[in-house]
Order: sequence, then structure tokens, then C-alpha cells
Amino acid sequence: MNANIKNTEIKIGVIGLGYVGWPLYKLLSKKFITIGLDIDENRIIELKNSEQQCGDSIESLTHTYEDLSGCNVFIVCVPTGVNDDKTPDLLPLQKVCESLGKILRHGSTVVFESTVFPGATEEFCVPLLENSSKLKLHEDFYVGYSPERINVSDDRHSLENISKIISASNEKTLELMHELYSSIITAPVIKASSIKVAEATKMYENVQRDVLIALANEYSDFCKAEGINIDEVTECAASKWNFSKVNPGLVGGHCIGVDTYYLLNRANQKSRSLSLIQCARTINETKAVKVADKIRELAKGFGAKTILILGAAYKADTSDCRNSKALEIVRNLKGEFTVDCYDPLIDTGKVEEEYHLHVLTNPKELRDKYDLVVRLVNHADFESVNVPYQRFIDLKELL
Repeated sequence: MNANIKNTEIKIGVIGLGYVGWPLYKLLSKKFITIGLDIDENRIIELKNSEQQCGDSIESLTHTYEDLSGCNVFIVCVPTGVNDDKTPDLLPLQKVCESLGKILRHGSTVVFESTVFPGATEEFCVPLLENSSKLKLHEDFYVGYSPERINVSDDRHSLENISKIISASNEKTLELMHELYSSIITAPVIKASSIKVAEATKMYENVQRDVLIALANEYSDFCKAEGINIDEVTECAASKWNFSKVNPGLVGGHCIGVDTYYLLNRANQKSRSLSLIQCARTINETKAVKVADKIRELAKGFGAKTILILGAAYKADTSDCRNSKALEIVRNLKGEFTVDCYDPLIDTGKVEEEYHLHVLTNPKELRDKYDLVVRLVNHADFESVNVPYQRFIDLKELL
């Protein structure tokens, strides 16, 4: 496929319509013929219902790969998580590659946006595409990699105004990607010299954040021992121009709390020790246990029997419960206390499936009174929650 191709000659298939793929699909469909695919049929129904209310066209949404057979550019946005042993779960990517291979045709381009370790696109995805399609990279099809940088529930940093890293298996594909992304993004589109550089860039972004939060969490414990306030210390330190202002917190979600394991696993394969990164990951993983222990100590200190936890999502003002530390804390406390968890934004079905916990979403379900109320997630909706309690504590006091 030529780089300076006309929009009418491009037909794009966006695979995976979650937090990454859905906004990408909506932008691309304004410029190109675009079909959005998600194998979860309920997700397609949900999106179609929401778009009908907005008056937008939703005819180009499907859960069937055959509907993408006429596409010549495929952008893969499926999530990449970890297994129970913290090793990379590449099964979603494997299934996409095997399914794509069946409809891939000569001249097609496959661009991956899913977060992976350096080398995954060329060493893992390409062989699967070749085996399934019986086509050869560079002779019959081409690949690219462009790491997603979506920040869930962040209205300021949207897809359009976040700089985009792109990389490809050859120069023509890189130029094609530059044309595609530049047509929908106002921020700079930056060309990496190789796919592996782009993959490593995404890893570095998230790992750096993980390390900085671990430092803040550890320093917070030190400040507590000194009897001083970490927030005030942070504000004072932030007056210096080169200080990175990062606050302590629970590290959950689908990026920072997951991607570090991809890097650690890859480093192990390369016989490399990333001791600082491993230490940071351990600090952040154990923070939820420490917070649960502090809640337990406080509750037992004044004989609390009933506890209300405000928040089940992994961050404020989002419904995303993936790798939620708040839910880990709820599970930790269950059994010793009567614990209710309230979150009006959450998908209760997903919580019950992944965590085997029931979350209240209607304020009418709350008890008449709680001994202890703990706010772990700062949803704006919680400002209107009015329930009697004996004690109230915010996450900041527990970190």
C-alpha cells in the first residue's frame, strides 16, 4: 500500500472497542471508512444503544471478524493483562492474530496499540499472523506499533491532543501511519526508529511512574514516623523547578500496575536484573495490604462492626475496576467485619465476575448507619452521599 494513498482507498478495522479502541474508532470514522470490532457482543449492543441516544451512526460496529474482510488497515487495541503468576497474558493478542490471519490479504497493514514488552510485535505477533494467513511479512503484509497513551477519565488529555509515537516494519508503512494518525491528532506524531524502540518507550513511561509513586509511598511512611505531613512536604519540595510532584497512592488499573510485570518478565528472559523496578513494584503491591491493616486496626480500636467503603473503581470518576486496589482492600476486610462497598459508576457484573464481590450502586441500598466510613476513591458523586456514621476516614490519612 502506498503511503500517499487517498482516503477512499483506505478501509480501517479497529479491533477492541474499550477505553483505547472506542475513541480511536470514533475519530478515524470521521476521516476514513472504518469498522469497529469487539468480540464481546454485549459491548457492541451497549455502544450501539449509547450512540443511538447521541444520534451518531452505529452501523459499522460488529463482533464478527468476517465483517472486516474488506479492510486493508487493521488497528489492534485489545487489553494486555497478566496471569495469576504475574507473567504476561498474551492470549487476547494471540486470538486476534489468529483471527486476523484468516482475513488478511496481500498489501494489508496491521498496527498494534496494545501495550507489550520490547520485541513482542515482531517475535510473537508476526509469526502468528504469518502462520494463520500463510502470508509473509514485507512480501505480503506489513506491521506497525503505536503505543496507546489514553488516560482514563482525563478530559484535558484526550486522544486528539496527546503526542503519538509510531513505528513500523518499513518506511512506507511508517509514512502511511503518519498520514493516518496526523489526520486525527493535533499533537505531534513522532517517528521511532524501530518497533522495539516504540515498545520500550511505552514500558519506560509506565515504569517511571510506578517507581515515582513507590518513592512517594515509602517517603510517606517515613514522614508519618517523623510526625510530619507528606502533603505539605511534597508541596514545599515541588517549589523546586526540577522536582517531580508525585503523591502517594494505590497503584491499580490496566497500565502502571500491570505493564511493569511485562518488563520484568522480559528482563528475566534476557538475564537482566531490574532490582529498583522490582522493589518499586513490591512497595506498591503491598500498599493495599498496609491500608487494609490500618483500617482493621482503626475499626477494632473503637469496636466497629459495620464498615462502608466508598469506591470500587481503580481511580476517581471512572467505572474501570481492572486491578482495583479498593476491591482488594474490601476483600481483605470481609469476614472480620460487615463490609459494604458503594460505587454508583461501577459495572457490578464485572466486579462479581472478577472479584466475587457485590458492590452497591444505589444509595437507597445503604444501611441506616455505619460505624466506619472509608473513602478510597474520590468520585465526585460521593459529595452527595449522606449516611450517618461514627467515624469517617479518607484514603489520604491511610497512605
